[in-house]
Amino acid sequence: MPIEKIAIVVIFLLALILLQLVIKYRGKVVQASFPKASNINVNARLNLSKTERADLISVGSQSFMVIFTKGNSPSIVELTSDNQLSLESVSE
Repeated sequence: MPIEKIAIVVIFLLALILLQLVIKYRGKVVQASFPKASNINVNARLNLSKTERADLISVGSQSFMVIFTKGNSPSIVELTSDNQLSLESVSE
């Protein structure tokens, strides 16, 4: 096999390795720029059926109910003081 073909393959492999390193480095930079999500908690999870579930999520002082169904996008409802479930009644 001619040396030119071997050189082309080696250069191509080096370019792929360099591209992989660049993508890895940029991914770490992007992740570091986002704030930490330490105030997000899943308070309760209820399986409604095999393909449906409801989660009670709190973000800071706000609470949300997220309903997941297979094949559809999740439905998000903000819980206010009028319709908010207390955690004590959910755990019973």
